[in-house]
Amino acid sequence: MQEKLKKLEENSVLILSNWWGLGNPGKSKTIITKDKIIYIYTSYYKKTAFLEKNNIPLETLYEMCKLTDDEYNIIIDFIKTEIFNKKYESHMIFDAGYSVSGIYEHKSFKYPNCYDINTKESLYEKTKKFIDSFDKKN
Repeated sequence: MQEKLKKLEENSVLILSNWWGLGNPGKSKTIITKDKIIYIYTSYYKKTAFLEKNNIPLETLYEMCKLTDDEYNIIIDFIKTEIFNKKYESHMIFDAGYSVSGIYEHKSFKYPNCYDINTKESLYEKTKKFIDSFDKKN
């Protein structure tokens, strides 16, 4: 699964990543590829009673949805206006971390634990809410 995850990340325009250390420590990613597909990845560091009881695997990767050309263009516009054209500052966080990254116009970018300098809004939370709106199962 790690090889497939690596290929998706290399073909991405936007990745939302987070990790946590308490309870059931793990990490997750939402990956939007140039193929106009949103993928969800989750990995837990160790098998816990909660995971076993609820039959949750240590690692999953699945396709959340396929995007239309218009939806993909909306995401590209979001990257241009909400990520590249704003100023962010990174805040130190313990026991968790958040990151917005990707590759756009052949340039890699990564914003870990970042907040808008003017509004103090979390870039990760704003981007996650925006991307979740494309989930066609809702």
